[in-house]
Amino acid sequence: MTTHRRDAANSLAGFTLVEILVVIVIIGLLAGMTTTVLVSARRSVSNTVITAQMSQLSIALDEYKNKYGEYPPDLSDRVAVERHLKKRWPRYNVTYAQFLDHISYGCKLSSGVYNGAIDSLDDLTGQYVWDMGISSSGDSVGAYISSLVFWLGGLPDQHGVPSGFYASPKYPLGISGTTPATYKPIGRPNRAKKEKPLYSFDKKYLGAYRYSSDPTLGCNYYYRVEDDASLWDDTLRAYVYVPAYCQGEFPIVYFRPSVNVGYGNKFFYLTASADATDAVSCAVPYAQDANSWYEEKRFQLIHPGDDGLFGSANAADRRIVPIKEATVLGDADNLTNFVERGTLESLYED
Repeated sequence: MTTHRRDAANSLAGFTLVEILVVIVIIGLLAGMTTTVLVSARRSVSNTVITAQMSQLSIALDEYKNKYGEYPPDLSDRVAVERHLKKRWPRYNVTYAQFLDHISYGCKLSSGVYNGAIDSLDDLTGQYVWDMGISSSGDSVGAYISSLVFWLGGLPDQHGVPSGFYASPKYPLGISGTTPATYKPIGRPNRAKKEKPLYSFDKKYLGAYRYSSDPTLGCNYYYRVEDDASLWDDTLRAYVYVPAYCQGEFPIVYFRPSVNVGYGNKFFYLTASADATDAVSCAVPYAQDANSWYEEKRFQLIHPGDDGLFGSANAADRRIVPIKEATVLGDADNLTNFVERGTLESLYED
């Protein structure tokens, strides 16, 4: 009797190998389901945050138009920039090339890396100076990330945070003169009054980008840098970078589509580092068909989504049409200001 009870107790005390394997499989399935749900929830929250910030930027850009008569141009379009300067600052009479020079020197002046003469710079540390990433020919692709920060935020302070333009209708960038030999600051920079920015950019959302070029890729591109050491410039004694407004470590790109410009607008972005062996992603404005853009009369804000990829580096344009027509969408998880239901994928027909 005693032996029988002991055997019964032993049989109830443990699990067989099959039972243990079944439990492990069930736990794995539950963990997988939970992970999928969590990843999906995280992506949904991230997309909601990005969409909300695009909405805020859109409101600021609409306010800009109401105040100055049109949306700001991206800085790559020479004709659009010169036209816009006449609207925004009628008394500020400069050419496109002079304007870009004034931006360069004005950023140094505003950020504090300045000692009274244009080429005489203080031996200061910890200053952040913008390089807008634009050449006088307008062929530099940094224009599409720096334009948004520049027009809505103004010039940088010593921490690289947009702090507005100078309250001077004739010298809004704080610099007078038409040639490098005649460039000089107006008044005392530290005491000069500035206008309030139309959008308050938080430093934590400002990305630091560096310019590079690779003839094998056939393009100039930008990559994000993660530490101050990569930004240091011994000549300026400052941290020099192309500013961009970022979400989730990736930049929001600003385009002013125009049928007159064509489909040449591109922002080449290196997805990982300065190593050209990494994938190059290309942002371009989105088109409805061969003759019209999405938000043609307004602007396009584009974020690469969770994967950080805008789309193919070789794209001439990117047309969004029903998937049944077999047109390839550059990157389905991209977020824009003209899609209300989420990612670009939502524009496809079921």
